[in-house]
Amino acid sequence: MKDNRLSIYKGRTKLLLVIFIAILFVCIGRFFQLQIIEGKQLKELREKNINDFEYIYPKRGRILSKDGKVLAEDRKIYSIAVDLEQKPNEASIKFFSDIFPDKTNFQFVKAKVEQSLRERKSLVILSNIDQKDLAKFFVRSKNLIGFSVVESYEREYDPHPAFFHILGHMGYITQSDITYFSARIKNYDPSLWNKVGKLGIEKVYENELQGKHGRKFFQRNARGDRKVITSEEPFIEGEEITISINYDAQKLAYKLMEGKRGSIVVIDLKDFSIPVAVSAPSISAQDLKDISSAQYQELLNDTSRPLFNRAFMGLYPPGSSIKPLFATFALSNSYTTWDETIFDDGFFRFEEEQRVFNAWKEGGHGYTDLNKALVESSNPYFMNLSVKYEKSKFVKLLQSSSFGSKVCEDCYPQQFSPLINDAWKQKNFGKDLYKGDFINLGIGQGYMLTSPLHLSLIAAILASKGKYKIPYLSRSNDSDLVIDVEIEEADWVKLNQSLIDVVYSKNGTGYRIEAGELNLAGKSGTAQLVEINSREEYNEVRKNPDLRDHAIFIGYAPYDDPRYSISVIIENGESGGRVAGPIARDVLQELVNDI
Repeated sequence: MKDNRLSIYKGRTKLLLVIFIAILFVCIGRFFQLQIIEGKQLKELREKNINDFEYIYPKRGRILSKDGKVLAEDRKIYSIAVDLEQKPNEASIKFFSDIFPDKTNFQFVKAKVEQSLRERKSLVILSNIDQKDLAKFFVRSKNLIGFSVVESYEREYDPHPAFFHILGHMGYITQSDITYFSARIKNYDPSLWNKVGKLGIEKVYENELQGKHGRKFFQRNARGDRKVITSEEPFIEGEEITISINYDAQKLAYKLMEGKRGSIVVIDLKDFSIPVAVSAPSISAQDLKDISSAQYQELLNDTSRPLFNRAFMGLYPPGSSIKPLFATFALSNSYTTWDETIFDDGFFRFEEEQRVFNAWKEGGHGYTDLNKALVESSNPYFMNLSVKYEKSKFVKLLQSSSFGSKVCEDCYPQQFSPLINDAWKQKNFGKDLYKGDFINLGIGQGYMLTSPLHLSLIAAILASKGKYKIPYLSRSNDSDLVIDVEIEEADWVKLNQSLIDVVYSKNGTGYRIEAGELNLAGKSGTAQLVEINSREEYNEVRKNPDLRDHAIFIGYAPYDDPRYSISVIIENGESGGRVAGPIARDVLQELVNDI
C-alpha cells in the first residue's frame, strides 16, 4: 500500500515537472521572440512613440513701406478640422452638419472623417470661417465629439494695384521654386512649406520672411493614438522687411498712369534706394489669392499684360533720352567740344555706306553745337558723333553704365539691358558690329534697349556726375561705381545747364512740361517701334496706335542739388516732353515736397 502511494506521488511529481519544463520553454520562446525576433520592431515603436511630433508654423514677416505702412502681413484665420483624439461618431457628424447647413452636408463630413481616420490626418472640414460661425461652433461644441478649431495664417496685401509688382505674391510651391530656393537658402527643406513667395520682395526675401518652424513632440501608444505632449520646440516668426517705397508717392504715380501702359521709376540719390516703381496696368495682389486657373489664364491672355512688370522687365529703345550719356562720352574722348558745330538740314548722310538717315524735324536745326543738340534734340548731330566712336571705348562706356548687368540689388524679376558688342551681335546676327550700327545706337535706336529702371539709373548717373551705386528696394551692397568717362567739372556744369534748358528754354523739347519752381532738369525722348524711311511713312504709321512712338522722359530734381532721378515711359505716347514729362514733374514734386 505504501509502495503504491509512493509510486503515485512520483508520477505526479514527474507530471508537474514536465508541465513546469513545458511552461519554461514557452516562456523562453516568448522571451526569445520578444527580444530577438520582435525586439527591433518594438524598439522602433518605442522610439516612434517618444519622437513623434508635428510642426508649429510661424507667422510670416510683414512687409512695410518706408513710411511704415503695412503692405503685406499674415492674418490669423480659423478652420474646423477632424480631431483624431476624440474620433467623431455618426451622431456628432450629423449634429455638425446641422450647425452649418449652408456650408456642408452629412455625407461630405462623414467622408472627410473617414478619410482622416484612415490616413490618420486631421483634415479640415471648413476653412477660413468668420467670427459668426466660430461663435456658433463654440456655443454648440458641448454636443460635438471629434471636431476642433485650428488656427493658421493667410497672407493679406494692401489692395492697391500700385504695389503688386513690387511685393509679388504667394503661391503653392513647385519644382522650379524648389530649385530656386535650394540654390539660395542653406539646408532648404521644401517639405516644410506649402506656399512660397513667387515674385518680388516675397520671393527675394523668402528666407527672412518665412521664419522657422517650431515642433510639438508627442507620446503615442502602440495604436498611434496621441497621449501626452512630452516637449515643445519654439518657432521663430518671420523677419519684418521694410522697403524703400514711398506709400503716397507710389499711389500717386499709379494714378497718373491711369488708362496708360508704361512705367515710372524713381531713385533717391541720397542712398540710391527706390521710392517709386510703378508698372501699369497692374492688379491687386489680393486678387491673386483665390484666383481660379481659368481666371489666371485670362490675365495671361490680356493684351495689356497686367502681370508683366514693365518697370523692371520691359526693354525699350531709349531714344533721345540716352543722348546726355553719350555727350559725356564724346567730351571724355575729345570727339567734340561745346563750341564745335555742324549744319543740321534734317538729314545725316553716311557716305561710307551711301545711306541717308532722316531726322525728326523737317528742315533740321541749322547750325548746331552740343548744347543746342541736347536742348532741341538734333539727331544728325549725334549721328555725326557716333561714326567717330571707337568700338572698344563705346562698349566700355556701356559696361560701366550697367549695360549687360544687374541694375537693382533686390528687384525680382529684372531684365538686363543688353551689352551691345561684337559677341552680342555674333550671337544674334552672326556678324560683328560695324560703323553703320553706331549711327542708330548713337541716338538710342537700333539694337539699343533699356529698362525703365535702367533709364532712371542713367539719369542718376548724370545727376551724380558719373558716380553711382546699384539701386535697391530694401538692402544695398554699398559698393560705389563710376562710369568710364573723365570730363572736367566745367563740362558737368554745362551739361547740367543743357538739361535745365531742355525743360525751361522755349526751344527745349521739354518746355511743355511747365515745371515751374520744381527746378527740374532732364531729357525727353521718343522711341521708334518700326524703321521709317520717309516722313510720309511716319505719318502713315501714326494712324496705328500700337505702332506709335513710345514717349520717354528722364530727369532729376532739384537741379542745383539733385535728390531724385526719374524715368517715365508711356507706351505709344509719342511725345516725351508733352506726355511723359508732366507725369515726371508731378511725381518728383510729391517727393521733393517731403524733403
